[in-house]
Amino acid sequence: MKHVKLFEQFLFESGNAIEDSRPVEQSEIPKTLEWVEKNVYPIIGIDGLGEDAAVIGSAGKKKEGQTSGDIDIAVSADKIAGFLDTSVSKVLFEMNNILKSAGMNTNMSVGFQQVSIAAPIMGDFKKGVCQVDLMLSRDIKWSKFMYHSPDFTKDESKYKGAYRNILLMVAIGSSYVEILDKTEEDEVKVYQAYVIRLNQGVVQVRKSYEGKRGLLKNAKLLKEFDKEITNTPQKVVDLLFDGVNVSQVMTYESLRDLINSNAFKFQDLRYEIYDKFAKRLEQSGLPLPDDMA
Repeated sequence: MKHVKLFEQFLFESGNAIEDSRPVEQSEIPKTLEWVEKNVYPIIGIDGLGEDAAVIGSAGKKKEGQTSGDIDIAVSADKIAGFLDTSVSKVLFEMNNILKSAGMNTNMSVGFQQVSIAAPIMGDFKKGVCQVDLMLSRDIKWSKFMYHSPDFTKDESKYKGAYRNILLMVAIGSSYVEILDKTEEDEVKVYQAYVIRLNQGVVQVRKSYEGKRGLLKNAKLLKEFDKEITNTPQKVVDLLFDGVNVSQVMTYESLRDLINSNAFKFQDLRYEIYDKFAKRLEQSGLPLPDDMA
């Protein structure tokens, strides 16, 4: 039987987009963010951190002496589009243009839906610049949930947020699968499943292996069947667990423990989930956590 590939591939880090940037010390981050709030937000119509913007990722959450390669900030696509009098589909380009017009060094990534800028460290160009990624978001609460990083200064976890995200994606993808059509030889032709898209939420997708000359090696996405399920963090948690709060699934360790508990709705899928989780870590270049090594 053909193996059903349940998951969409995502990159969690965009890499260096600003050539002259340097890693930023944790102690340098607060004043750098102050500069961004004062000099960048007004240009794109963001009032400040809160409903329209949020610092996401691990910047500011690492231990003393450790650096961050960049600072990630989720910004409201709808708020910026309204301020710039443009459509959401064009807002990335307009945001890049207006920041460039203001004299800023920018780098736009359509794939990541972000504009990277060279921000003076602690507001002082003499100290060098760091990369600040302004990541467009249709829902700030969802972005904060999916790009959450444990606070390593408080030893909240041994593992970065990618571990929790990959395990969450695998659990959702494995738990909601429906085979819609098979061949006479019991080969899968069409199936649908839930996937997590970092910039959208949980989406039900339909894929087909059918080709002109037989079954394809990789299923093709039938985009016209995409159906948004939810981008509300608590509803995502409810898809997998009974009586569990969002705050209980914010680290790899806590999510793993819940999957191993009676609160998990799909206990017969545990082995499959951990097997696929290990494979996804390998594909992402991440070592197995200690409990699986």
